[in-house]
Amino acid sequence: MISAASRYADSTIATLVKDGQDVAVIVPSAQVSYSFTFIHHTARADSIAYQYYTDPTLWWRIADANPEILWWDDLTPGTVLRIPSI
Repeated sequence: MISAASRYADSTIATLVKDGQDVAVIVPSAQVSYSFTFIHHTARADSIAYQYYTDPTLWWRIADANPEILWWDDLTPGTVLRIPSI
């Protein structure tokens, strides 16, 4: 269940299979068009959100800017990410 206070409140949950296991994922609702400036970052083991925002809890901003990445726990070295300006 998605909390009504969540930014995903209008989204749905789908089940995907990863490594033979069912995994629940959030399917975001259609977003309103917007634009933002960003820089590219090559993923490393350090905390990307802390590195750019000095606040690791803002990781979701990076996730929102990279919707094509479904498995954040499987990022491989060399993965290029968009880091939105805040």
